[in-house]
Amino acid sequence: MIFFVLVVILLFLGLVYEQLSRKIDAKSPKTGKMIDVGDYSMHVTDCGQGEATIVLIHGAGDSSYSWIHIRKELTKFSRVISYDRVGMGSSDLGPAPTPHHTVQELNNLLSKTGNPGPYILVGHSLGGIIARLYALEYPNKVAGFVFLDSTHEFLKDDTKFKQGFAAIGVMLKILRGLSPFGIPRFLGNITGMIPMFAHERKYYQQQLPPEEYKQWKGIVYRTFAGSAAGVEFKEAIAHLEEAARRLKNSKTIPQFGDLPIAVVNNPGFGAHWTEIQRELASRSTNNIHKTSDRKGHSLQMPRPELVVEAVQHVVEQVRSRNGRTLAESTLEQKIEVTVASD
Repeated sequence: MIFFVLVVILLFLGLVYEQLSRKIDAKSPKTGKMIDVGDYSMHVTDCGQGEATIVLIHGAGDSSYSWIHIRKELTKFSRVISYDRVGMGSSDLGPAPTPHHTVQELNNLLSKTGNPGPYILVGHSLGGIIARLYALEYPNKVAGFVFLDSTHEFLKDDTKFKQGFAAIGVMLKILRGLSPFGIPRFLGNITGMIPMFAHERKYYQQQLPPEEYKQWKGIVYRTFAGSAAGVEFKEAIAHLEEAARRLKNSKTIPQFGDLPIAVVNNPGFGAHWTEIQRELASRSTNNIHKTSDRKGHSLQMPRPELVVEAVQHVVEQVRSRNGRTLAESTLEQKIEVTVASD
C-alpha cells in the first residue's frame, strides 16, 4: 500500500514538473518565424545573403533547432533557409508526411519565402531522400547537394534497417506515454540521457550558449510528447520505396550529371553504410565523399567543421558554374554522350 501511494505521489509530482516545464518552454522565443502554407503554419528561419540559397532539411523526428550553430556559420557566406516539417519543431500539425507531401510542402514553403533559387539542398538522414525527390520533381531549382548520413534507397529491403526503424517507433511510443509525467525530461536534465542523440548531445552542449541548448532540449522533449515523430518514421519506409522507384544510377550517365555533390557519413554504422554513401556520391561526376572520425548520426553536432566544409565546397562549385541547375547539368551530359556515340 505504501509503495502504491509513493508511486502515485511521484507520478503527480512528475505531472506538475512536466506541465510547468512546458509553460517555461513556450515562453522561449522561436529561432525563426511562422509562415502560413495553407491549412497550417510552418516554422522557418531565413537569414544571410548569397546568390545560391542553402536549404537545410532535417532528419526524421528532428527539427531545425538541431542546426542552430551550423546555420550561424553558413550565413557568413550564403543565404540559409531552415524549417521544421509538419508537426516537428515549432511547426503546426498537419497532413501525414507522405513522400508527395514532404516534397510539395518544401516547394510551397520556398515559394512563400520569395526565393526562386537555385537551391543547394543539405539533407540529413531522411532529409537526404527528400532532397533527391525534390530535385527530380524540380530539377530547374536545384544547383547542388550535400548529403549527411543520408538514408539510402538500397535499404528499403534491408531487414536490419527496417527492424531498427521499428525499434525507434516503439521507443517513441514509450516516450510519448511517459512524457506527461516528465520522465523523459527528468532523465535528460538530470542524467543527460536523451534518446536519438546519445553520441551527439555532449558535443551540442559545448557548441551552444546555455539558453540555446536549453531551447533545443525543450524542442526535443516536445517531440517526444507528440505523435508527429512516430508518424515520420513510419512514413520513412514509403520515402525509401518512392526513392527506389524514381532514383537510379548509371555508370554511363549518372542521374545527377555533373551537379556538385558532397557526401559526409559517420563511421558508427559500419563499412556497408560507408560504401552506400560512396555510391550515393558517385551519382554525379562532380563529387566529394568524407567519413567523419567521430560517431554520431547527427553529424553537424560531433563534427560541425566537416559539415561546414562540405557545404562551402558545394557553394563554391555552384558559384563557379554560375548556378547551373540539375536540369541543365543532366541535359548537357546527355548531349555530350549522344555526340560521342555519333
